[in-house]
Amino acid sequence: MGTDFGDYDRDGLLDIVVCNFQWEHCRLLKNERGDVFKDQIHESKLDEPTFSTLTFGTDFFDYDNDGYLDLFLANGHVEPNIEIIDRAGPSYAQRDQLFHNDKDGTFTDVSADSPGLATAWVGRGSATADYDNDGDLDLFVSNNNQRGLLLRNDGGNRQHWLSLRTIGTHSNRDGIGARIRVVAGALHQVEEVRSGSSYLSQNALRVHFGLGTHAQVDRVEIRWPSGIKQVLENVAADQILTVQEPEKL
Repeated sequence: MGTDFGDYDRDGLLDIVVCNFQWEHCRLLKNERGDVFKDQIHESKLDEPTFSTLTFGTDFFDYDNDGYLDLFLANGHVEPNIEIIDRAGPSYAQRDQLFHNDKDGTFTDVSADSPGLATAWVGRGSATADYDNDGDLDLFVSNNNQRGLLLRNDGGNRQHWLSLRTIGTHSNRDGIGARIRVVAGALHQVEEVRSGSSYLSQNALRVHFGLGTHAQVDRVEIRWPSGIKQVLENVAADQILTVQEPEKL
């Protein structure tokens, strides 16, 4: 159903999360060395809370700017009469879920802490963007035959952050495919500019980095699709920074 890429364990390699039908838990595929992936769904403690839901929207994103990717899941069944067909417990409308990354390879379900997730919907696509430009990522969820949900993040910007907008010259206009590495003290992060994610969805093209307590980024490395490598040093945190690909190869 839904899928997303992200370096959830901050080892510099992009991992994959794949979510499935009801009574099939998600899979968290840890990138071992670039071409070998190991399923860590049990070790991550995501197996049990994702087993009884049918998940479409799937998003790695750092909602609290602590530098580690958390996980949002938009849930909803495909059969409106499922409660009549299967009396074992599944429902058509299901509550969405938010999991906090505990920085040790495990996740904690914090859905109950968010009033915006208290109601069950028939979730489908989901996407992230800082739509109000306040320094934390918000969520939009599309629902089947229901209004969409715009979930504003209030409080995620208590820690530092950096948002990068890439403008390509030799590469494509939006820099899609560029790989960005951000170093702030001991915190190393790798992200990519991507044109699609989750389930039939598109996140904002700006790439967001939570920085925790770091008020400055030591180094930003951008490897553009053209092969050009660009380096920025001593970049102030808490800003939306537009970076244009250098003209010279």
